[in-house]
Amino acid sequence: MSKTRDAKPSAGPPNLQVRQKNTAAVLTGCTETAELDDGYALCYPDTPAWEARLEAFILAWRVSSPNMHFGLRREAETKRVWLEITGPEGTKQFVEGARYMLTSHINPAGSLMFSLRHGLRFLTSPLRLRPDFVVIGAKKCGTTALYDYMTQHPAIAPALKKEIYYFNAYHGRGQYWYRSFFPTIFGRMAAGGQPFLTGEATPDYLYRSECPERIRQLIPKAQLIAILRNPVDRAYSFYNHNLRAGLETLSFEAAIDAEEERLEEERGRLADPDRENGFAFMNYSYKARGVYVDQLAKWADVFPSRQLLVLRTEDLFLEPEITLRKAFGSLDLPYHAPAKFRKINTAPYDPLEPHVRRKLEDHFAPHNARLAEFLGTDPLW
Repeated sequence: MSKTRDAKPSAGPPNLQVRQKNTAAVLTGCTETAELDDGYALCYPDTPAWEARLEAFILAWRVSSPNMHFGLRREAETKRVWLEITGPEGTKQFVEGARYMLTSHINPAGSLMFSLRHGLRFLTSPLRLRPDFVVIGAKKCGTTALYDYMTQHPAIAPALKKEIYYFNAYHGRGQYWYRSFFPTIFGRMAAGGQPFLTGEATPDYLYRSECPERIRQLIPKAQLIAILRNPVDRAYSFYNHNLRAGLETLSFEAAIDAEEERLEEERGRLADPDRENGFAFMNYSYKARGVYVDQLAKWADVFPSRQLLVLRTEDLFLEPEITLRKAFGSLDLPYHAPAKFRKINTAPYDPLEPHVRRKLEDHFAPHNARLAEFLGTDPLW
């Protein structure tokens, strides 16, 4: 007899690290998957340990993702329990994308084995490559999909993980820590003289003013790739990302209205590149991150224009081949189609209210005009 039941929402804010670890364990630890009409069912052994993990997963995600539905279905005869994740269009992509990221080089789930692997690579850091390219952002603009497509090219070797955060959060750990994420020199020699490139993608780099000079010092010839999305859509996507992560409690309109006040007390940190930026600066910068022209100008002050390629998110998803050709062309590589043009790191959420969209369009209009002038193009949005 199969029985379906729902869990009650959590009453308090989750411990984010515990939640992230548990989410990774649940999404990668299932023994079987079954596609449903409006989602997926993931199967686990019916044990007290898995019962606790699944309950915690449901409690956290039902609060932060009200558009999706989470329930448990127990099979007493087989001693198995199924986690059902269902919802509107986009729910299947969320489950597929999350599981793909956590089981690939994109965002591998943290584990003792991964830590051991990285630790062993650190021993050979002096023999490891510096990256040939860096996708610098922007956040919630499709960097994950772009990096996934690019690293399926036979002449590109991916880093151990997509996002390394070296040039902002972990710069103090030194270049050999950074290089431990990349292939060895011997790997390039083994390529038999064929082009062999490697790179990473950390979307916070574009936003952080200390990153251009730090990258120039370590990898002055690196090709830089920025991918930009309509800043209104980017801001709303970032907000919903924060909701799912349990980082945001305000409505979107309230959050954008409160942004200046939230960021004000941390603005002094910007003057000191060695001082870690605060929580609000990194997570509540819905409007600030969308003023792309000011961010790109700081990179243009440090790198020649030939080393900075700017792409559009909308083009990546509407015309992926054309956009990828530009990315590969900037690396002097021929085009190579990925196995699948999949969307990653997405989840369903409610449409943006029209009056809030108009408010943000008015806010970004002059900045978008400056961006078009800076790039020497027609308006991007």
